[in-house]
Amino acid sequence: MEESCVRLRCRRPAGAGPWPLSSALTELGRLGLRVTERFRSLGTGRGQPLIHAQEASWRGLAVHLESLVTSGGAVVEAALALPGMDEVVLRVDEDSWWELVDVFAAAADATHGALVDGEPVDLTPPASPRGWRRRIGDHLALLVPSGTDAGWAPAGSLYTSLPSSRLEVVLR
Repeated sequence: MEESCVRLRCRRPAGAGPWPLSSALTELGRLGLRVTERFRSLGTGRGQPLIHAQEASWRGLAVHLESLVTSGGAVVEAALALPGMDEVVLRVDEDSWWELVDVFAAAADATHGALVDGEPVDLTPPASPRGWRRRIGDHLALLVPSGTDAGWAPAGSLYTSLPSSRLEVVLR
């Protein structure tokens, strides 16, 4: 795994409320995340930018945060990317990793997402439990709404719950 990236679909549509990364940076700062460069954005200069990116560091690891407005301006996606997991585990214990993911997902007001390694993510909500089950084969893990019962076995299993975001992690 070259990159450990969590991609999320945000609940609030573009233009509603604060920019997802602004909220996330405030909350992640409480966990020790520090901005290392000036933010980058692309947009009209009014409202939420189409792309908003920020470089940071956390526990000696480079962190890239990004939000995108997709689907004709209706959907906001957010991403948190760190180096590959083999590098992350040398600096961070598992509980701290999942806390980082949980705080990011809660701050971005995520409905669901995935832990990915560069592959594309379909963040359209599946229409049925079968749709969730089908997606587990595409990613290392899914972040699904708490209580999602998709009969994960044998393709995956519920691993942990993230209390702040109210998401559950399902591992492949």
